[in-house]
Amino acid sequence: MFVAATPARIGRGGIGVLRDVVAAASPDLAGRLADATAPAGVRNFGGRPGHLRQAWGPGWALVGDAGYWKDPIGAHGLTDAVRDAELLALAVIDAASGRHPERDAFTDFHRTRDRLSLPLFDVVDTIAGMRWTDCEIPALLLSLNAAMTDEVETLAGLPHHTNPLPIGG
Repeated sequence: MFVAATPARIGRGGIGVLRDVVAAASPDLAGRLADATAPAGVRNFGGRPGHLRQAWGPGWALVGDAGYWKDPIGAHGLTDAVRDAELLALAVIDAASGRHPERDAFTDFHRTRDRLSLPLFDVVDTIAGMRWTDCEIPALLLSLNAAMTDEVETLAGLPHHTNPLPIGG
């Protein structure tokens, strides 16, 4: 279970705070939780600034949280890692096959990763920072959905190589 609230509301955290936040948001859910076995412990996450790093350099490349990290409230981290790995794999194939110069293939990987990441980064940062009102959250969630849709459409349109590189000599 995951609950979120302002740092002032969460304070030092704990099961009591978790129950209070859930009760304020959904009394029905709070009633069902009261009947459940309490967890052995509760973990707090006070937030951490996101980062967007250079995606590649000579002899190295970053995917997933190593290259781009945002607050987990968006529940999208593993998707970012798989997306970046796919984009990087296609860059490696393009460079190794000679279809594109290495620098161009990896620069395209970097640009595509950033183009897909920044809208997610911005909306998740706003949501995680609790800088919204009840009236604003529907538009933020629609923005998050639009960013994810763009990501899915981009990935669906990528070339898929069944035998990308010649085997043997």
